[in-house]
Amino acid sequence: MTDSVQAQLDRLVVGQNPAIRALSRLIDMHFAWNDAPDPQHRPPNALIIGPTGTGKTHAIRVAADALDIPCVVVDSTRLVGTGSSASLSLEGVLSLLVKRARSMGGSGTPEDRAARGIIFLDEFDKLRFGKATEDTAGIQRRLLQFIESDGLDLAPSEFEHPRVLDTRGILFIAAGAFTNIDRFRDMREVGHGWGDVIRPEDVHRYGFIEELTARLPVIIRFNPLDVGALWQILEQDDVSPLVFYREYFRRHGYLLDIEPAVLSAIATAACRSKLGARGLHQELFPVLHDLANHLIHADGETDRLGGPRRFPLSLAVYRQLKNGTYDHARSTYDPTPTD
Repeated sequence: MTDSVQAQLDRLVVGQNPAIRALSRLIDMHFAWNDAPDPQHRPPNALIIGPTGTGKTHAIRVAADALDIPCVVVDSTRLVGTGSSASLSLEGVLSLLVKRARSMGGSGTPEDRAARGIIFLDEFDKLRFGKATEDTAGIQRRLLQFIESDGLDLAPSEFEHPRVLDTRGILFIAAGAFTNIDRFRDMREVGHGWGDVIRPEDVHRYGFIEELTARLPVIIRFNPLDVGALWQILEQDDVSPLVFYREYFRRHGYLLDIEPAVLSAIATAACRSKLGARGLHQELFPVLHDLANHLIHADGETDRLGGPRRFPLSLAVYRQLKNGTYDHARSTYDPTPTD
């Protein structure tokens, strides 16, 4: 099972080899436990730490899809705003997992399938002490009970019988950027450090109760994406945002030919933005939106008849589009039809 998960992660998650190996092994351990449950020796849950846009949520979804198991991604801040329309109870999280299991189908009841699923608590670092007006300590203690429990009642409606979901086999993964957490690692006494490894004690100092950090003992680090990794994302159709933009232009009769030098410039600019893979869209949209305005009429039609045309996006044109100096009427573009 580890091989199938890791193969998908290797293919679809770029630049995080140590992290995806740890993650695939952790998931395999959970499945092994589910095959032969031992209530006295339960597998560990995990905390993923890494900057935005590095693939944390993406990796969990890829793994869940590879295993065909239900997975829900929850914005942890929704667990705080009690009484608001955006708030979400922990029982509500379980209900979402069961709903997801029901939509996927498969053998067994939806509750049985959900009991082997994944609950991913995104933006977990936002629950630190002092970072919200709500009682984040209370939410942390409730999460502790949630993760530690053997089962929880799903809130029944007047038309349903009470249902208890066995939560022992659910893999709980929390994740967040944890900006500047390294300073707590560097404060450790000499002889108590683990090099660059973040420890639960660092998470505690960051603003989390010790009991909760103890229930998330496996800490997996996702590193910032460098220029090479971002370039690889651009070139790999499985994950490249360029697929979306190329398809958009194709629907309007243009096939984009993007020079390697342009890909390098895009990756470099995205790396400077420190937004990870999300920085690629931030760099691509202004340029390609401007190009679309030059090529596509307001009514959605192109400025030519016939078959699709190739548009070579050179580094010079890219720079002109980026700084707003591109003049399509005076360009040397030759709208030659494709074969």
